[in-house]
Amino acid sequence: MEDKTGQMDILKTIEQEMDSDIHPFLKKILDNIKPIGWALGGIIAAAAVYSGVTSYQDAQKAKAVSQLGSIIVQADATSRVQQLEDFAKTAPADLRVAAQLELAKTHMDAKNFDKAASAWQAVGASGVTDMRIVAGLGEAKNFMMQGEHAKAADLLTTLKQEASDEYMAMISSSLAFAAEKAGRIDAAIAEYESLKAKGDSNTDYLDYKIAALKAKPQS
Repeated sequence: MEDKTGQMDILKTIEQEMDSDIHPFLKKILDNIKPIGWALGGIIAAAAVYSGVTSYQDAQKAKAVSQLGSIIVQADATSRVQQLEDFAKTAPADLRVAAQLELAKTHMDAKNFDKAASAWQAVGASGVTDMRIVAGLGEAKNFMMQGEHAKAADLLTTLKQEASDEYMAMISSSLAFAAEKAGRIDAAIAEYESLKAKGDSNTDYLDYKIAALKAKPQS
């Protein structure tokens, strides 16, 4: 329910948020990267820790999760990046994506956009369920932070074709913003109308955006 609320709230402040922050769903993932590390690979390890480690494999997994958490909380970005890169090379496969997510966030914060793009691509190639969609949203944000709104719109358009219904509102809201910034007014209107047709609760805002865009002179 909280994620759905975040999806709707983005429509109220999308023009501000998409320029300065990550989509609420994606931001939640990145801001809670340590818990996600547990979610992706640490559930078995956590059970082993609390019930008594029963095998060498469990002990190694618990150690890896603890190591990732220690890396993430480091204040020095340079050291954190190096250790995350090293961790991603040797960690259990299901924890590498967590390291790559934190790398993407760190590089975007530092405006190292090429390195951020590489990290997002690694996330997308991880094979973890739904991470391709998350990675696509991250790559799109990476483009928008560079002012490359047309590239972001192209990526999001492709992503929309392969995403499940639960992600459509998130993608549409991001795509509407990117398309508008890229001067693709018809495409932006179509996304806002799609959100409205799907019963989005922010009808007044959507009506305002649609009317404002339709009133713009076409180039």
